[in-house]
Amino acid sequence: MTFSDNAILAKLREYADRARRLFSNPQKPERERMIVRAFLRCAGEAFEDGEIIASSEEPIDVRFRSADFQIMEIIGNKRRGLEWRQRQDRYRDAQRVADVLEPYTPSQPMSFDDAAELVADRLSEKAARYGTATCASLDALVYVDLHNRHLWPLEPADHARAAAVLQAQGWRSVSMLFVPYGVVLLAVPTAPAVIGARAGRVLNEWPGLDGLFDP
Repeated sequence: MTFSDNAILAKLREYADRARRLFSNPQKPERERMIVRAFLRCAGEAFEDGEIIASSEEPIDVRFRSADFQIMEIIGNKRRGLEWRQRQDRYRDAQRVADVLEPYTPSQPMSFDDAAELVADRLSEKAARYGTATCASLDALVYVDLHNRHLWPLEPADHARAAAVLQAQGWRSVSMLFVPYGVVLLAVPTAPAVIGARAGRVLNEWPGLDGLFDP
């Protein structure tokens, strides 16, 4: 089945409208729930969507069973709201699909160790703000969403270095979502079972990307 340019452009406009709403400030709690949802699916953990609860109690962002997630997103230099507004304008003004095609840029690998060290570095400010006593009851979950980067190779060469930094920061656990993978970088003995049982593993239990973030 083929689609006319008009039909394809209509779908693109609809998608851009939804994306821009999602990345607005009022939708932050839902974005954080989506990150937890995707991580649990990568981990192969069955759940009911009602178990993933946006928290109004700082510094907890999302509760899932006994896990109290503090969510962080690493998006590099992207300004998602601005980018999607620009896409909205481009899709609205386009007359043909060819008007919105973008040049292909191949994705570049980021090693497991580099990703783990990036997570440890970005969490340092939060850890300093909250203090080790508060971090000891928090499960950090970091979503790495860098343009044209993918996680590879998956095997750590020196994971102990990042793990030592994260442990010194005081977190109960630290996990990373780097689609299509979830990784538990650190889990102390008091970490929730859903996290602790998967410590040190690269998790890829969801078939493909369709529906990964969806309710």
